[in-house]
Amino acid sequence: MKNVDFHQMLNAMAEAWKNRDYKKVISFFNDDLFYSDGLNYRFSNKQDLLGFFENDDGNAQFCVFYNSIFDDKNQIGVGEYTYIGTNSFHGTVWIKIENNKIASWREYQHKTDLSWKEFWSK
Repeated sequence: MKNVDFHQMLNAMAEAWKNRDYKKVISFFNDDLFYSDGLNYRFSNKQDLLGFFENDDGNAQFCVFYNSIFDDKNQIGVGEYTYIGTNSFHGTVWIKIENNKIASWREYQHKTDLSWKEFWSK
């Protein structure tokens, strides 16, 4: 994967989350995957990850990536995001790519009702 592909993937994922098209979201992942926030959940296959996404309480979804960088050589990137669904989060995610798909997704996030701008204001 190249730098431009990584940024396009994040934007496509954000759009799919907004549209509640969770099958499209998981299409960006390898069959053998790691998806975790480190404390509350951990998934290792697409079927369980799809179930996690689909359990959205019927709420509208919102996702945006503000900043992202990608290391072409090591196939690892990071993105800063806001996700609003059942809860509202601002966070970062570390993403490892293998064979042009996500092999590892490690997110670090904060639950908040503040906007991104309010959350990061001085």
